[in-house]
Amino acid sequence: MILTDAGLRACETPSSLLPPPSSLLYPCPMSAVIGHEAIVRELQSLAASEDPPHALLFAGAEGSGRSLLALEYARLLNCEAAPPSPAVPCGVCRPCRLIAEGAHPDVIHLGPGDTLCRPQPGESSHEKHPDSRDIRICQVRGLIDLVARFPFEARTRMVLIEPADRLGREAAHTILKTLEEPPGHTVFCLVTAAPEVIIETVRSRCRRVDVRLVPPAETASGLVARGVDPAIAARAAAECRGLPGRAIAFAADPALMGDRDRLRARCSQVAASRVPARLAHAGELAEAWRRDRSVVLRALDAWEAFWEERLRAAAGESGASSAAGPVVALRAVSQARADLQAQVQARPALELMILTFPPVTLEPDPEEELSRYA
Repeated sequence: MILTDAGLRACETPSSLLPPPSSLLYPCPMSAVIGHEAIVRELQSLAASEDPPHALLFAGAEGSGRSLLALEYARLLNCEAAPPSPAVPCGVCRPCRLIAEGAHPDVIHLGPGDTLCRPQPGESSHEKHPDSRDIRICQVRGLIDLVARFPFEARTRMVLIEPADRLGREAAHTILKTLEEPPGHTVFCLVTAAPEVIIETVRSRCRRVDVRLVPPAETASGLVARGVDPAIAARAAAECRGLPGRAIAFAADPALMGDRDRLRARCSQVAASRVPARLAHAGELAEAWRRDRSVVLRALDAWEAFWEERLRAAAGESGASSAAGPVVALRAVSQARADLQAQVQARPALELMILTFPPVTLEPDPEEELSRYA
C-alpha cells in the first residue's frame, strides 16, 4: 500500500498546514488529487495561460482535497517538464519533489501561530503566540516583507493561507493591497471551509474554486490506483462522506472506521436520553472543541450518519411525518457546523443542536431481551 502513517496524520490534522507526504503523491505520474477532474483541468488551463490569476480561494470542507488542489497548482506552475505546461506534473523534477516533500523554500504555509511573525520596529513587548487561533497582523507584516523579495528558486512562489477564515480583521485589511497588486512572481491560495467569514474585500480579490464532495466510486477508484486493497477502498469511500482526505485516513488505518461505528452507537444513546444527559453531551463536545476540533467534527459526522439512517428508515414508512424529525435534526447538525466554522461560541451552538433533536425510542437489543429470561 502506498499510504503511510505520515499520510494519515497529514490528512487528519484539522486545518493542517502540512503538505501531503511524498508517498501519497509520488512516485506516480497521476495527479495527487482524488476526484475533482473539472477543477484540475481548470488549474491546468490557468497555469498554462500567459496571465494566471494572482489569488485563488479554495472553498471546501476539511478532507475535501482543497489543500492538495492548491499544491497541485504550485506544481503545475513550477514543474520543469518541457513546455507547454504539462497536463500532470512530472513528479521527478526538483520542484515537484520538493513540493511533494513539503520542503520547497518558495511554497509558504501561513496559518494560526507565530509563523513569519514580525513585530513593528520598537515594539519590544511583543510576545510570541505559537498557540494563537488566529492569523495575526504581525504575521501578515512578515509575509508582505517576504513576498517583496524574489523567490529563492521557483518560477512562481506560492503562499498558502490556511485556514483563511482565521485572518483577523486587521490582518485581512493589511493583506488587501498585496492581494490586489502582488509581485509578478507570487500567487496566493486561500483555503477555507467558511468563505463567508472572510471579509468581502478579500474574497472579491480572489478567483473562487468551490471544492465539492467526491462520489464514492471516484474515491474508491482513486484509492485503488494508489495501491489500496479494493475491498478496503470501497468501504473507506462509502464511509468518508464524500471527503477523499478521510478516505485516505480510513484506508491507512481501517480501525478508524470502527471508531465511526462506536460514535454512531453513542449518538443512539444520547438521542434516547433526557435533557440533562443531552446537555452533558453538548458540554463534552464544547470542551473537546477547545482541545482538538477534529474530535467534534467527527462527532458531527456521526450525528449526520445517525439521522440519515433514520431518514432512510422513515422513507419506507407511510406518511411524511415520520421523516420530519430526522430532517429537522440534519438541519440542526448543518447549522451547528456552520456556526462553529463562523467561530460562534461552541457550547451554545452545540446545546442548541442537541436540544433541537427529536426524541428517539431505541429498539430493544434482542440479545439483552433473551438474557432477561435466561
